[in-house]
Order: sequence, then C-alpha cells, then structure tokens
Amino acid sequence: MFDSVIVWTILALGLFVYQKLTYFIVRLKTGHGNETVQAWSDTLERLISALPLLGLLGTIMGLLDAFTALANGGGLTATSALSEGISSALWTTQLGLVIAVPAWMLLSYMKNLSTREELANAIQPATAP
Repeated sequence: MFDSVIVWTILALGLFVYQKLTYFIVRLKTGHGNETVQAWSDTLERLISALPLLGLLGTIMGLLDAFTALANGGGLTATSALSEGISSALWTTQLGLVIAVPAWMLLSYMKNLSTREELANAIQPATAP
C-alpha cells in the first residue's frame, strides 16, 4: 500500500495543504494576515485540485501493473499480482479523494473567513468618526 511514490506524494502534498489551511484559518480567526491568505488562496486551490489527479495517476499505474501481470500469465501468481494491481489502483484513487474533499471544504471555509474579514475592514473605517 505505501510502497508507491504516488501514495507518498499524495500524503506529502495533503500534509502541506492541511498545514497551510490550518495556519491561515487560525490567522483569520485571530484577525491577522488577510493579505497572505489571499495570496495563497489560488495556490492552495490548485494544489488541492492536484490530489485527485495524483490519485488517478496512481490508478493508471496500478492498472498497468495488473494488466502486465495478466499478460505475463503464470497461474496463481498472476492472479495475485492482478488483484494487487487492482487494489493499488483503487487505493490511490480513494486516498486522493479522501484527502482532497475535506481540503476543499476547509478552503471554502478559509475563503469565507477572509471575505468576512475583508468586509469588516471595509465597513469599520466608514463608521469611525
């Protein structure tokens, strides 16, 4: 399961994205740094979008392994390699989606907080004497 470079790439990218999202959400909740959030927002969106695509790449690699095992034949060994390839394909797809979907939700929450802070800052100077 964890012997694929794609799996480790998904995990590393997911860890990076979640760390940045958590950092920016905390900054927004404490009233600091809306400028840095806006600067990172598009980048985080693209990185999150890459996660399911990496899962798809892992799927293709797993299916290629499965078809290679099927083409090589070999009886029970081929059946084992075939099922391992299919398992790997499904695992990477699931991993990419399981990491990306909550990250999209957190990104949406972060953008909402950023918009609220931006509106609060726009209204505040107008009401001050």
